[in-house]
Amino acid sequence: MFGLTFEKLFLVAIIAGFVLGPSRLPGYAHRLGQAVRTLRSFVDSTRTAAEEEMGVPLRRSEWETLDLRQYDPRRIVTDALRETDVVHRTVWPDEVVAEADRVRPGQKYVITGAASHPRRILIDSLLENDPRRIAARELPHVAPGLRARKKDNM
Repeated sequence: MFGLTFEKLFLVAIIAGFVLGPSRLPGYAHRLGQAVRTLRSFVDSTRTAAEEEMGVPLRRSEWETLDLRQYDPRRIVTDALRETDVVHRTVWPDEVVAEADRVRPGQKYVITGAASHPRRILIDSLLENDPRRIAARELPHVAPGLRARKKDNM
């Protein structure tokens, strides 16, 4: 509340006790209590008048019924990551398609990026419909013996 902490309010009360003195302090405390009650009743009457004029309830109980946890960013992100109906891109950038042309069946990694700063990406970490991952799958019509010879020749 306006940057006032409990310690600051306590210090103001002690200073007021010294300045006003013990005889006048109870009277001023009573006046302060009356002022706070008057301010509260003014705020309540203004809120009631605003509710009647606008037709929108401004009571705190309306806000308490809302579940504010649904707006928590951590919850939003985890819900988005848990969704299984994620729409995958069907149109891939030209760079990805060019990399898919260079991928051989059975390859474990794909190298991307500039020659000065290459990045090695595990193909199993790519999306299921990624062209690079599809290109890396071994062909099912190749015989197992031929597959072993192809790997030996590489």
